[in-house]
Amino acid sequence: MSALLPTALILLPVSFAGVGADSADAIAEGHLTERLPTRGNRSETDQLAEAVNRAFDAQARAEATVRSLAADTSHELRTPLSTISGWLDLHRQGGLTGPRLETALGHIENEVGRMRLLVEDLSLLARLDAGRPIEQDPLDLTALAASVVEDAQVIYPDRSITLTAGGPAQVTGDTARLQQVLRNLVGNAVQHTPAQTAVQVAVITTPGRVQVEVADDGPGIAPQDLPRVFERFWRAEASRSRACGGSGLGLAIVEAIIHAHHGQVSVESAVGVGTTVTVRLNAQCTGTAPRD
Repeated sequence: MSALLPTALILLPVSFAGVGADSADAIAEGHLTERLPTRGNRSETDQLAEAVNRAFDAQARAEATVRSLAADTSHELRTPLSTISGWLDLHRQGGLTGPRLETALGHIENEVGRMRLLVEDLSLLARLDAGRPIEQDPLDLTALAASVVEDAQVIYPDRSITLTAGGPAQVTGDTARLQQVLRNLVGNAVQHTPAQTAVQVAVITTPGRVQVEVADDGPGIAPQDLPRVFERFWRAEASRSRACGGSGLGLAIVEAIIHAHHGQVSVESAVGVGTTVTVRLNAQCTGTAPRD
C-alpha cells in the first residue's frame, strides 16, 4: 500500500505536501487506517487526495479479503486433517485391527474427499475471479433443471422435490457450470431444511430473460443473515452448520458462475415461511436481449 505514497506526494502541491507527508509517514509506519487529508473544496489537490485514498481503501479491502480467505481455508482444512491424523496415530499405536481398521479407512477416505472438494471449489472460484472465459453454448435450462431434479429425487427419495416449467428455456452458457449452479441450489435447499420440507424448482421465461427459482418452505433465514449468504465460507449458526457437509462455498460459487454469465442471483427469505433463490439469465439471442 505504501508504494502509492511517493507518487501521490510528488503530485501534491508544495502548500499541501507537508500535511500530506505526515499522513504518508503514518501509513508507511503501519497505521493503515490513516488517509491523506482533504479540505472539501473539490480542488485538483482534493480530488487527487480522494483518488489516492480510494485506492488505499480498495487495497485494504483486498488485503482483508485475502487474510480472511486464508484464515477460513485453514479452519476448513484443520478438521479433516485432525481427523486423519487421529486415526493414523491410533493405527501406529496398534489400536486398529479387523473391522475397526476398515472403519478408520472409511473415515480417512471421507475426510480426503472433503479436502478435495474444498480445493476444487477454491480453484473454480479463483478461475472465475480471474475472469477466465466460460463456454458459450446454446442449451435448454428447462431440460437441465429437469435432469438435476430427477437426480435429486433419486438421491433424496423421501423428500418432495418438484419442477414446474412452461416449456423450453433457451440460454447461452456453460452447461456444466449452470448444472453445478442448479445442483448447489437444490442441494442446499434439501440439506439445510427439515425432512418434511418441500422443495420447488420453477423455470420461468419472459421476453429476453429466463428465470429459475429454487424455493423451500423451511425455517427460513434471519434478516440479519441474508446479506451474508453469498460470502465465502459463511454459514448461519442455526441452519447452515458444518454438520450438513459441503465446503461452505456453494452459494459463493453460484454467484460467481451467474455473474460470469452476465446474470443475477438473489435470495428472499422469511423466518418460518421459507427461502427462495432466484437466478436470472439472458435468453438465447434471437435478436437483442437486455444485458447488465
